[in-house]
Amino acid sequence: MLIETVQDLIKDVDGVCSVVIDSTWSDEKIFINEDKIMSSASIIKLWILWKLYAESERQDIDLKKKIIPLKDENKTPGAGVLQYMSSGLNLSLHDYATLMITLSDNTATNILIDYLGMESINQEIKKLGMPNTCLQRKMMDMKARSCGKDNLTSAKDVYDFFVKLLKGHDISAQSRNEMINMLLCQQFNDRLSLYLPEDIQFAHKTGGLFGIEHDAGIFFINDTKVIIVVMMSNLKNNADGLKVHNTLGAAVYNYFLNQ
Repeated sequence: MLIETVQDLIKDVDGVCSVVIDSTWSDEKIFINEDKIMSSASIIKLWILWKLYAESERQDIDLKKKIIPLKDENKTPGAGVLQYMSSGLNLSLHDYATLMITLSDNTATNILIDYLGMESINQEIKKLGMPNTCLQRKMMDMKARSCGKDNLTSAKDVYDFFVKLLKGHDISAQSRNEMINMLLCQQFNDRLSLYLPEDIQFAHKTGGLFGIEHDAGIFFINDTKVIIVVMMSNLKNNADGLKVHNTLGAAVYNYFLNQ
């Protein structure tokens, strides 16, 4: 049974671990510690992406034509390339979204938070029915984090996000497909997909900070779609958490590949 394999792989995680696995092929669903609220790290960017597309449909905005110039005051350290680019660079909302997802670009993310509004993003999260998820600070705002303001979510909320994405909940087929395609172009593949074939289709988003390692998305395996969410917090050693991600991703992929 897959549940036994998963339990065996995560039993020695020196921290808190949540896992959700669900496939369109079988009724076997795995929910472990799914309601545990954790720091989201960059997983929170999933909801910013959703809000952007939902708002573009409501306001009839062409994401590829709406341009916002890059400014020096927007540049944010950490993940991403925009912090190294020249001020005045004109990028579309679609460009910023692509960089936010594929490279986890913090500058792009903060620009989109300013454009959409933090409260508006949180209202969208509530509308989606995800009670454990909240955006409380911009990326790399460590002052806010030290004051107790952090971005939060749970494995169950992340799972529900991907269920709604697959079903195209309250969004057009075009928006759904564009979001999935961005997630398929993810460049951070050192967690669940590290040991998988290079041509594997895995639409996913990662997140990591000190003591935190997350990866979540959809495996497309033949005609089967597998939603997998693995979240870890309070890790004493991030490298140990990454190793569990690596072996768990391979185990889940091979399990469904051989069904």
